[in-house]
Amino acid sequence: MMDLLSFDAEPLFFDHPPAEEVVQLLQRAAENYSAGQAEADLQRAYHLAPDHLMVLVALFRYHVYQQHFAEAIAMSQQAREVVRQKLGLPADWRTLSEAQLFSGHEKEMVMIRFYLLCLKGEAYLYARLGELAKGSALLKKIIEMDSKDDLGAAALLAVLDGNEPVRPV
Repeated sequence: MMDLLSFDAEPLFFDHPPAEEVVQLLQRAAENYSAGQAEADLQRAYHLAPDHLMVLVALFRYHVYQQHFAEAIAMSQQAREVVRQKLGLPADWRTLSEAQLFSGHEKEMVMIRFYLLCLKGEAYLYARLGELAKGSALLKKIIEMDSKDDLGAAALLAVLDGNEPVRPV
């Protein structure tokens, strides 16, 4: 098992920026968020770079802030798929083992953390949608991979298992 909080400085997904036009669209979306015009720029960026993690994270955040939870889940799943392919992980997260996740990926801890945090974000959003069983299953998988609970999935699972309301973002 590897420590999910201990990793060397390695290239983050932002270290390989998309085309300048995409970067400008993302910057404009951030600047125009309060004016309600961010979505058009984000969608254009997505059209130009649909598999770039910078774009997917921006769209995920936008949808979470807008409380479009189903759309945010879809963006997280797409980002997780990009990482899954890069790391050669199984297509179905339910079949993922700790050995598959960590074996040979010691230099890619940022991507492993990102993958698991996508699962955690999806779990939270499923809970917000009232789909507690889906959220619980995701959290149990994270805990299976993160026995030291570095990512804090156990606390969220305790809330779901207690059927306590999940607080808004």
